[in-house]
Amino acid sequence: MKDNIFFRELMKCKAEIDSIISDDRFFAMMIPEADDVALPKYLAEFRKLSHGGKRIRAYLVQLGYELWAGSCDERILLPALSYEVFQTGVLIHDDIIDQSDTRRNMPSLHMALGGGHTAVSKAICVGDIGLYAAVDMVTRADYAPENVKRAIAHQIRVYQMTVTGELMDIELSEKTAYSLDEILQMYACKTSWYTMIGPMQLGAILAGADETMIDQIARMGYAMGIAFQIMDDIIGVFGDRKVIGKSNLSDMQEGKQTVLTSHFLAHADEAQLAAFRQVYGKRDGGEAEIQRVRELLREAGSEAYANALCKEYVDRAGAVLDEMQIDDRCRSILRCLQEYLCGREV
Repeated sequence: MKDNIFFRELMKCKAEIDSIISDDRFFAMMIPEADDVALPKYLAEFRKLSHGGKRIRAYLVQLGYELWAGSCDERILLPALSYEVFQTGVLIHDDIIDQSDTRRNMPSLHMALGGGHTAVSKAICVGDIGLYAAVDMVTRADYAPENVKRAIAHQIRVYQMTVTGELMDIELSEKTAYSLDEILQMYACKTSWYTMIGPMQLGAILAGADETMIDQIARMGYAMGIAFQIMDDIIGVFGDRKVIGKSNLSDMQEGKQTVLTSHFLAHADEAQLAAFRQVYGKRDGGEAEIQRVRELLREAGSEAYANALCKEYVDRAGAVLDEMQIDDRCRSILRCLQEYLCGREV
């Protein structure tokens, strides 16, 4: 990561969150009454999977608070941690949906628990624990009761939007024809709300921000989330497995519908389309198939198009940032984050 104010502040937050996850404070903060004989064993697996994240969402909770309040203290750690707990729960379910065997260079939870139906059933339950614990963490945030009540309603809405986006993603995978608008709607629900709008608004709400600020975060976060997901899909095909921490075959094997594939299907010639359909969505596809997919996407200009669209959405986010009445430090952090969205490797 480049040395700039966003990464410096992100690393501070990451160090705090990682420290909590690494010791018994994590169990106490996640589920205060976790004294059941069976539960600690599964919480230990949950904690193992929680290691290794970039903590962007946790940091954006803190940043959202600072956008309105100017600074924050250690009370923000619990709602910030809630997003990491929510993310781990979602990733457990996502790996089951995608039939992915690895996550963050480790076995995905259903594989760590042994694979097969029983292990998948256990993993679903452990993921559910994370989702409910994340809501509970927000209810226990040490802020003005009216702000906490508002934050709870907000978070439930974010979780609903995230699941809606996942359903849209699954539905799109069943289609042979789909539009760019459908892809972007799915991105907005699945990524903009969950990765950008949700965490920043949570922090701002806990700080007591007014509706103007909340609306600006929504518009800026929408564009940033679209850019984030476009780059995520580019990395999913063109990224290095050792860097991204999971197989770069999974998007291809599941036939994931993305901005890349939407553009390709609209612009490829018949020969390219035939070659693409032979390999994309092939469950046993390997290195030869992913290399062919890369070649085809580049030949049709789809990789270049996706990169350009990512930049367009970053520019849209920048225009909203220009409207915001915030201090120079927060503005610099957000500007650095926006620059990162199109240039990241993971």
